[in-house]
Amino acid sequence: METEQKPVAHVLIFPFPAQGHVNSMLKLAELLCFSGLHVTFLNTEHYHQRLLRFTDAQTRFACFSKFRFKTITDGLPDDHPRSVSYIKDLITGIVSVQPVFRDLMISNHLISDNRPPVTCTIIDGLIASFMDVSKELGIPSISFRTTSACYLWACFCYQNLIQAGEFPFAGKFDD
Repeated sequence: METEQKPVAHVLIFPFPAQGHVNSMLKLAELLCFSGLHVTFLNTEHYHQRLLRFTDAQTRFACFSKFRFKTITDGLPDDHPRSVSYIKDLITGIVSVQPVFRDLMISNHLISDNRPPVTCTIIDGLIASFMDVSKELGIPSISFRTTSACYLWACFCYQNLIQAGEFPFAGKFDD
């Protein structure tokens, strides 16, 4: 009697290349590894070098045989400063590499003898346009927002505060 093999899940996680986004998604990757899933963490080449240089991420994930890091360009020249002051450049650069992401997804670079094809992508909400590639390839995709609950609350409530006349604050304030 043949036993039916269950398909093996392989999740690709792609954060926006900024500390809070990468840290949150690394924690998610760790939790998925604990559940036995194959996880590929796709990071930009520039940010991955920073991750290796300033954190213990390589050591932290070495115990998970089904985890691996992969990198992709961020679309910016090597000498670009990549600071918060240049956030618009970073967003434009990362969005410009969507064709590179597509090529990576359809190539065999994410598959090996012991690693199945990607069965789900988790894409940072800031670069949710990359979900279009997953949709085009028939791969389920999740948009993951790395912002705090307080930030989300502020986004949902600020319009009500303006309408109620409570914001912007009236009066003079001492420095």
